[in-house]
This record gives sequence, structure tokens and C-alpha cells, in this order.
Amino acid sequence: MVGFARMSTKKIVVLGGPGDGFSLAEAIQFAERAGRDVKLVGFLNDVLPRGEILHSVPVLGALNDWREVDSDVQFIPAIQKVGDMPQRARRIEDLRIPDDRWGTFVHPAAVVSSDVEIGCGSFVLSCATVQPAARIGRFAGVRAGAMLGHHCEIGDHTYVGPNATMCGRSVLERGAYLGPGAVLMDGRVMSQFSLAGIAAAVTKDVPEYWVVFGNPARRVGWVKRPQSKP
Repeated sequence: MVGFARMSTKKIVVLGGPGDGFSLAEAIQFAERAGRDVKLVGFLNDVLPRGEILHSVPVLGALNDWREVDSDVQFIPAIQKVGDMPQRARRIEDLRIPDDRWGTFVHPAAVVSSDVEIGCGSFVLSCATVQPAARIGRFAGVRAGAMLGHHCEIGDHTYVGPNATMCGRSVLERGAYLGPGAVLMDGRVMSQFSLAGIAAAVTKDVPEYWVVFGNPARRVGWVKRPQSKP
């Protein structure tokens, strides 16, 4: 009889804390309880003190302390914040964490087509559906109940909110934010760091840094652009 070696457990540290970080942490722990080879070992957080317990695991330090974490542990960021995506994207990239230290996570209750590509540092949460030929970039968050249609593309640092829908061949460019319950029409593009608010019906392309709300969605403001580095 031939024996098979058990795969090593995938250990994950979440970058973040209460909020999206808790949603991701609970999803990882759910997967572990369901028998998946994955384990949440802690958080890195820039505000909370080292040793504080979040969601039954400790804060291991600030984001810049990632080098202190064992080399067999992978990181997944959950620090997206509405209206602050440019700064959050820069924060992640400034850490200069090697690609092989970034993990990905797909909730056991998500439905992701076999040909979907998911970039490092990204996660897909419960009851989300990702249809064939979709592409998910790096450091992207797809929240519970979201639906990504066929041939959709979401770029690096993007966010698809709970129960949001991307119709076929629609695009979220780098750092774009599709809010809870919002719908992006077939073939439409939300440009970099644009934001569609709760339940917005996006029927036209959205220029970069625009904030749109309503049905149909109209511009109501701007996302603050990042300041240049000194």
C-alpha cells in the first residue's frame, strides 16, 4: 500500500484588525474547522499593541515587523478603507514583502471557476461567485456575496463589497472600490482609485478618483489623491 504525505498547513497572518481583518480571520478559521490545511496565527496592526488578542489570536507587531514572523508564514492584507485606497495601497507596497510571502485565500463557501487567476495577497470570502475567465489582481478583496461575471477584471488593490455585482467584461482598475450592493454594468470601467457607493448603479465609465452614488450613478465628490513622497 502506498502512503501519501499530508500537505503542510498553510499559516496565515492577517495585516489589519477589526473590520475587514476580522471578516478574513473568521473565514480562515472557518476553513480550518472545515478541515482545510490552513491556520490563522495572528495579526500585524499599526495601532494595537503587540500581544493583544484579536479573534482568539495575538497581534504579533506592527506591519513593519513582518520580518520577525517565521518564514513559513504567509501574509494577506485586509486594510482596504473607503476613500483611503491610495494611501492604503502605498502602505502595502512600501513594506516590500517578497511575493513568495504573500498568500491568497478563497473561502470554502465561495464558487470560483477553475480558470480564474487570483493574484498574491488577495482573498475571496463566503458565497462570492467568480465566473469563468475572470481575473483578480494582487492585494484585492472580494467580500461575501459578491458576484464577478465572466471575463471581469479587477486590478491590484481593488475592493468588491458585499453583494456587489460586476457584470460581464466589466473592469475595476487599480485601487477602484465597488461598494456594497453596487452594480457595474457590462463592459464598463471604473478607473483607478474611483469609488462607487452603496447600491450605486454604474452605467457609464467612471474616471479616476471620482466618487459616484445613485441610480444611475453620478459624481458626488473625489477620492483624495496621495501626496508625493518627500
